[in-house]
Amino acid sequence: LGTLPTDQDFSIVHFGTEVSTASTLDSWRQAIKTFNRLKYTGGKTNLAGAISECQLTLDQSPPGRKNLMLIITDGAPTVPDSPAIAELTATTAALNARGKETFIIPVLIEEQFQNHPAVKYLRDNISSDGKVFVSDFEGLNSLQDSLFEQVTCQANTNSKLFGD
Repeated sequence: LGTLPTDQDFSIVHFGTEVSTASTLDSWRQAIKTFNRLKYTGGKTNLAGAISECQLTLDQSPPGRKNLMLIITDGAPTVPDSPAIAELTATTAALNARGKETFIIPVLIEEQFQNHPAVKYLRDNISSDGKVFVSDFEGLNSLQDSLFEQVTCQANTNSKLFGD
């Protein structure tokens, strides 16, 4: 994280059924420490709440910075209880964040990768560029290079747009 070619701050929002901000606009070193302390809590998937809460922290970032939201989830949204409403509220939250020029990169944590319906939902409704990264918990570190490339491309695009 610290080697991105731009100034950056990181916020971490932890979510399951409930959503909480674990850190707000911290250095990459502090963000890694916070991330490593998080525990998988299970529960439902409050994707709309997570996207909205994260966007609230990004709204506080310095002007001119490209906001990137990396969403690590174990499935499609399940809060509120109706699947159709859960998907609609999460899609609306993603549209609102993208409307504020936040670039969203979803990562699906899943043991069985084939034809998971959440991949299609995340690709079509949440991702800014139609990409979804899929891994299990053990393979999350191996995604680091792919995610770094994706984030770096966005940071470089931002530098060109804002004429650093």
